[in-house]
Amino acid sequence: MSRPIPSQVGRRVVIAHRGAKAYRPENTVAAYELAIDQQCDMIEIDLHLSSDAKIPITHDSTLEHFGREGEVADHTLEELRIISHAAHEAEVHGQSWEGIPDLDEVLDRFAERIPFNLEIKTDANHQPYPGLQRMAYDQVVTRNILEPTLFSSFSDAVLAELRSFSPYVRLALLLDPRFAERPFERAAAVGAEAVNPHHSMVTAELVQEAHTRGLAVYVYTVDDPEKMRELFGLGVDGIFSNAPDVLREVVDGL
Repeated sequence: MSRPIPSQVGRRVVIAHRGAKAYRPENTVAAYELAIDQQCDMIEIDLHLSSDAKIPITHDSTLEHFGREGEVADHTLEELRIISHAAHEAEVHGQSWEGIPDLDEVLDRFAERIPFNLEIKTDANHQPYPGLQRMAYDQVVTRNILEPTLFSSFSDAVLAELRSFSPYVRLALLLDPRFAERPFERAAAVGAEAVNPHHSMVTAELVQEAHTRGLAVYVYTVDDPEKMRELFGLGVDGIFSNAPDVLREVVDGL
């Protein structure tokens, strides 16, 4: 199902990267609340699978971010919360560290307030988590938010599985500069509506080719306002930023 490219209808999309990460701990309720206050259009969050079949919202497949060895997939959600608490015992912005949320909690709290870009992660071996794609899709469908939700992944296999669930699921292919071959063919193979390249990959030619193929271009991750303006000058349709307030000010000034 084709969708209008945002920039072609006069809209540039402000996407909060893991919430307002520049000001609050990433992938936390506090970061999401602030991102909404800063007038983002969408919030990007990262989905993994715990050993007890929950969907923790955390960026990495390993526990290195929390100063521990091991993998997210080997721990229950409650164990992951304990680990994260131990790594963040200090008060954060006047509030105790709230721990890792799961997708159920995030959607229950925010789904009626803001659209989400759900980035489906892979495990530490870069393989899809068995069952994660269906679980995330079902949580979205149950809440009747399939239309505003954008799923994304670096993994073609993840996106292909999501596409198999519905012709209406919205998909974006994340592009890694290290594996940049055939981006448009890969996007077409899964029926993606967007490509999400790293900012270093963006050229006027890439954007033009994407638009010719009916694909939006959402760029990650940019906090510098001059770089934001440069990218919008090249025609990109949206930007992921850790500072959605800065991006909002740039967009509103264009």
